[in-house]
Amino acid sequence: MTVKELIERLQTLPPDTPVLVEGYETGFDEVIDLSRHELVRYRHAQPWDGEYQPVERFKTPASDTIQAAVILGRRGPLR
Repeated sequence: MTVKELIERLQTLPPDTPVLVEGYETGFDEVIDLSRHELVRYRHAQPWDGEYQPVERFKTPASDTIQAAVILGRRGPLR
């Protein structure tokens, strides 16, 4: 994905939408997608966890969810 393509995708979202990236492990990958997710801050995150987790990960729906734009790298689904 190029800067131009990323800017075009980001411009379709509300300006106050948080932008998050995949975390953990080493190196860099090409950006393959930008998607919106409903997330909740993970209060008990370990150093290897991301600060936010998908709402589906928890049994009880959280009331403090956010809609965020997540930039996905090529190997993201493998994590």
